[in-house]
Amino acid sequence: MAFQERRHIARVALLGAFLGLVGGAAAQETFPSRPLQIVMPLPPGSGTDLMARVFATELGTVLGQRAVVNNRTGASLTIGMQAVVNAPPDGYMIAFSPVTPIVIQPHRVRNLGYGKEAVIPVCQTFDNIFHIAVPQSSPFRDLRSVIEFARANPGKLRYGHTGPASGPHLLAAQVWRNAGVEVVDIPYRGEADFATNLVSGTLDMGIATTFLIQTQGLRSLGAASAERLPAMPDVPTLAELGLGPVASVTYGGLFLRAGTPEPIVARVEEACREVVASHAYGEVAEKQAVRATYLGRGAFAARMEADDKVVGELIRALGLTE
Repeated sequence: MAFQERRHIARVALLGAFLGLVGGAAAQETFPSRPLQIVMPLPPGSGTDLMARVFATELGTVLGQRAVVNNRTGASLTIGMQAVVNAPPDGYMIAFSPVTPIVIQPHRVRNLGYGKEAVIPVCQTFDNIFHIAVPQSSPFRDLRSVIEFARANPGKLRYGHTGPASGPHLLAAQVWRNAGVEVVDIPYRGEADFATNLVSGTLDMGIATTFLIQTQGLRSLGAASAERLPAMPDVPTLAELGLGPVASVTYGGLFLRAGTPEPIVARVEEACREVVASHAYGEVAEKQAVRATYLGRGAFAARMEADDKVVGELIRALGLTE
């Protein structure tokens, strides 16, 4: 092959590679160029679902493309996350989800089909604070008296939670283990299911959201929060009571499939920051008594990683693997 011909072929190859790079960059720069799908692993009408719908509306405004919520429920929130893992890594399918399917389920479910490395935690969008709560008729006025009673009467107290290995269940299990007491757990399908029994006093305690406490007139004995809540300044944190540290895995955010190009991830992360700071999103979060708290990629991933270690050890210790 002549020298001139070889040089021509090389030039064509370089030009093709250059155009490919330019085309790929242009495709990322125009993201999004079609509607986005927001996967919600909880049922329609749930508090988190309502937040996801407002988030999707605001996200569409920020990105200039419609964002549609698609509820994919079941299997302890893993069906929705699996859909994101199976999607093309192009940023058009985003999970708005609690961290449960990433921090809890890979430790609990054998052959789950994905691991934590399969997704990118893009940003935290909410922090749902849970409490150890009692009905107003309860003789317990503080958590110290609960611990003292439980220590003297092993297995006599009963508390409700939202199912085996759920965030509230693991939170309570850590508290009782830290305190060195035995308390009987009664699993329910959801918070609304045990609310009636808790209000009536059939249950001694429940692991309840701020929303349930405020709407049902319950008494919080301690909050699983880094600091006291402005709306409940008299309620101490578990750390203040000497019952920490605990991994309260009741927060969540946005997740993309691993392998999504960096410019797209960065665009979604920045849009997420804007949406969480918006009045509309903050308003719906306040109505649900949930904190609209933003964390960027690094801080969100670091929080999940720290909780992942604690949760994995706890699930194994409690024998909750399937």
